[in-house]
Amino acid sequence: MDIQTIKTMLRITTNKHDDYFKEVIPIYMDYAKTYCNNTFTVDGQEVLPAGVKLFVAKAIEFNMNPVNLSSRNMGDASYSYVTELPETIMRYLKPYKKLRFV
Repeated sequence: MDIQTIKTMLRITTNKHDDYFKEVIPIYMDYAKTYCNNTFTVDGQEVLPAGVKLFVAKAIEFNMNPVNLSSRNMGDASYSYVTELPETIMRYLKPYKKLRFV
């Protein structure tokens, strides 16, 4: 998966986030492969299903949001932030998850 694919999926037309994309695409690809216990390899070629591509794009989009604020209290200023990917994003990977026998 490359930067241009992510930019197209997220409807981004500038190069402003290219350095960020270059760093996080491999991280989310590795996360998807580990979570699914699947290398997504067919005849030695990496073939990514649509759900995996959507997961990577949506995970990147989620983490581009600088706030991710889930709650806030004004008295004594207490803030809570979302640090885990929401189930709506993780759902894209579930059809590709392989069982691992130990």
